[in-house]
Amino acid sequence: MKLQKGMRVFGNIKDISDQITINTGVHEVLEYKGLKYFEDAYIPVHTWRSLTSVESKLLVATNAKFSNYNKNLYVGEISKKLKDAFNLLDLKSCTQPTEVYPKFEDNKANTKKVNTALHSFLKDCSSTGNFKFHKITRAMPNRETMTSFYVDDSFLYVGLHIDQSKHFKIHTAHKSGNRISINLSNETRTLIFTNLTLIQIYNLVRKKIDVKKIQLNPDNIATYFFKHYPDYPVIKLGIKPYQYYVAPTDNFFHDASTVGTKEIDITIVYTGLFDQLS
Repeated sequence: MKLQKGMRVFGNIKDISDQITINTGVHEVLEYKGLKYFEDAYIPVHTWRSLTSVESKLLVATNAKFSNYNKNLYVGEISKKLKDAFNLLDLKSCTQPTEVYPKFEDNKANTKKVNTALHSFLKDCSSTGNFKFHKITRAMPNRETMTSFYVDDSFLYVGLHIDQSKHFKIHTAHKSGNRISINLSNETRTLIFTNLTLIQIYNLVRKKIDVKKIQLNPDNIATYFFKHYPDYPVIKLGIKPYQYYVAPTDNFFHDASTVGTKEIDITIVYTGLFDQLS
């Protein structure tokens, strides 16, 4: 199946297309390379290649101002001031996830500098100042997908999903705002996603099933979409150290991936409204 017009990638990163690859779809998994998954979980197939010129025009916005924050993605690099502040914490020396939090707790003066620089940076990204801290993720390297939940004494991975950070319906997902995720790791991590909003997904799924009999909702729409459109391409967007992405993660299927990395993964995430990006 060919890539369709949908969500686009904006940014101030030179040659952003060089950080993007595309594949030929997904496959269902219960376990993959030692990781256990929930039922009806889907992950990308490893048929990655560079974008064609046609695909690049559909996906990558060049010389355009970021707009429609609830339908598009943005990739940027944090300010030098914020980068210098994070460098003071020396997170890059961490070799185990358990070493990350102590870097913040044991260096209160430097942590305060980070918080001040981070708040200033985020405030410039938001027209309303409506944002809040979500989490600092710490994970082992070389994970096919990242999102998991601890169930019955083990981690179960989700695969491609929507976040559901608040209660919404398929046709109101675009009102959920977005989030910013900053890569504090030593290596490039990736965002894997389909470039279609939930409404676009809904319109495709309704061509395959009787939506009057089957009540589609944010909990089951991924299963129906990937079951009926397993060959719809997945996009892989590289996020280099100290780069960040802003994305409406309630409104499109996605997950993070660290395939090929050797060092621990560290990110800091804020949720809210980030709409002032250039």
